[in-house]
Amino acid sequence: MKIIYSFILGVSLFAHLSSYAQADTTLLHTDSTKHTLTAADTLIRYRLNGTYLRSVWGDLKYSVARPAHWQGRDFAKLGGVLGVAGLLMISDYSVKQVFVHNQQQFWTSVTNEIEPFGNAYSPFLVGGMYLAGVVTHDRKLEHGSLMTAKSLVISTLIYVTAKSVIRRGRPAYYDTPFSYDPPFTTGKEHTSFPSGHMLTVTSVATSLAEIYGKDHPWVPWVTYSIAGLTGVTRMYQNRHWSSDVWIGASLGYFVTKGIYRHHRQQEQKKATLAAMAAAR
Repeated sequence: MKIIYSFILGVSLFAHLSSYAQADTTLLHTDSTKHTLTAADTLIRYRLNGTYLRSVWGDLKYSVARPAHWQGRDFAKLGGVLGVAGLLMISDYSVKQVFVHNQQQFWTSVTNEIEPFGNAYSPFLVGGMYLAGVVTHDRKLEHGSLMTAKSLVISTLIYVTAKSVIRRGRPAYYDTPFSYDPPFTTGKEHTSFPSGHMLTVTSVATSLAEIYGKDHPWVPWVTYSIAGLTGVTRMYQNRHWSSDVWIGASLGYFVTKGIYRHHRQQEQKKATLAAMAAAR
């Protein structure tokens, strides 16, 4: 069942996206002859090479340093995320009780099918996208897989750091959501905050929505629905508090959004340089 569900989703994505093959546009035209700007002058499409690996480091620095450049809207978003997190923390124990006292064999089997989207399925989906893009010479699909992988790596690094510092007790071991150990201690009992499954699946969902949502409006609905269901399974299985799931989703969403914002800024810079070269 798991393999079939994952296969159907992967095939659906590849079938709808495989027609978007594009030429390599990672290099800037330097010919001083005047010409009309084309997609090659404005788009950046990655391949698995040194340029891409350096971009991972550049985007990591951008993501970490971004809070220093926040403005009013950014702080408003942060306030909203923290406000919801605070309300959920107050309700964490009650939410746990609802799920614990309503577990049934059918729903347990359903959550067991959905849960791997937060760890096993997502990396395989990204790898499958990359191989399909390379084999079919679909530059958009190849680039999309690398952007998704980059978002996943960077958000995971941030998540691992947060989990090492904030040693929150898991609901499977504690009835109170306010059990914490000192930073950088060991023990699986205090690895609840934030939810890694939710961060992973939301990072992938946001990346796919960014790349394909404009041309295929169904993509965000599918990806975010799977992400949301994954979060529910983590609470149902008593692996995370509701606030863990919310923060994991928020980190995955906003970090990935930031990476794509940075990418668009780089494309704009490339387009400006190309326009200057064309005007000579």
